[in-house]
Amino acid sequence: MKTRILLIFASLAMGCILNGCGKPAAENTTENEKEDDAVVYPVVAVTESDPKEELNIPGELMSYYETDIFPKVNSYIKKINNNIGDYVKSGQILAELEAPELNAQLAEAYSKVKSSEAQLTASRSVYRRLVQASGTRGAVSPNDMDVARSKITADSLSQLGSNAVYESVQQMNSYLKIRAPFDGVITDRRLSPGAFVGPADKTTVPIFKIKQQNILRLQIAVPERFMDAIRQNQPISFSVASLPGEIFKGKINRISHNVDRQTRSELIEIQIGNPGNRLASGMYAQVILPVGRGHASLIVPNSSVATTMEKCFVVKVENGKAKWIDVRKGMENDGKTEIFGNVKKGDIVLKTANDELRQGQEVKTSEATF
Repeated sequence: MKTRILLIFASLAMGCILNGCGKPAAENTTENEKEDDAVVYPVVAVTESDPKEELNIPGELMSYYETDIFPKVNSYIKKINNNIGDYVKSGQILAELEAPELNAQLAEAYSKVKSSEAQLTASRSVYRRLVQASGTRGAVSPNDMDVARSKITADSLSQLGSNAVYESVQQMNSYLKIRAPFDGVITDRRLSPGAFVGPADKTTVPIFKIKQQNILRLQIAVPERFMDAIRQNQPISFSVASLPGEIFKGKINRISHNVDRQTRSELIEIQIGNPGNRLASGMYAQVILPVGRGHASLIVPNSSVATTMEKCFVVKVENGKAKWIDVRKGMENDGKTEIFGNVKKGDIVLKTANDELRQGQEVKTSEATF
């Protein structure tokens, strides 16, 4: 009896196991197939628009003119008239030098000028007398007249040469007064009175460094992909850390039209007026540069562009099948991305690119808002 009961329970358990393992598997397979059939991918059409974007890039303020001031002649510093932080005007004497040998050369050159003038005066006097005497037949030979005329010419040329030498030495002496080349501020002074300076000085240390402050240049490097969007006289705005809350404005004055090989960027320059010298050379600025193509470009949602280690692409749906299309991204703004590649206006692409879809895989789609 016990054996019979055990056999009945065993047969019932076996039936339950068989029924439990078979039916759910079939049901799961059906449900998975239904889930696969139910996957619908939202799609949008590629549109055209004039993309605009605001670049937020760093820049550096530089003085419009700046230079190191070196003496042109070998000399000693006699007097320093200005120091660091002094504002100076063009032509103002900044320092005085002394070189006794130049004074001696100037005196020598001056004496030669006077000597040549005296010789020319004497030659002209001799010639005039010969001309008067030549009125008497046979009193003056033609050769004497030719010699007198040649003497005047030689003495005249000698005087011109003496004057040139004198002016040259005089010009060299004028270099003993160091003058400001433009309006600006002295930003560095490295030497003191008594120091030897000039071309023969092997240290080549400048006496002053001067920078123009009333006009500054703001230089920024624009990434290569935005070169086509940069225009002459394009407005910009910027701020500096030392003046929080203040916004300064300017316009693009110069475009280098050259791409730096290391940074892959183009240098542009903005001229900035600096009344009151509130800005200073060397300051870093945060620049807001609005850029636009000025013509229509292809636009898709940001999510439509997928980027992997190998490529950047959109998934185009053509005849119900997925197709990867390599693209290059341009400007991005307001959730939209400019793209370049083998696509055209009206092409249908996935609103959210999916790199798990295979090339040629059939997909079900539904139209979505851009």
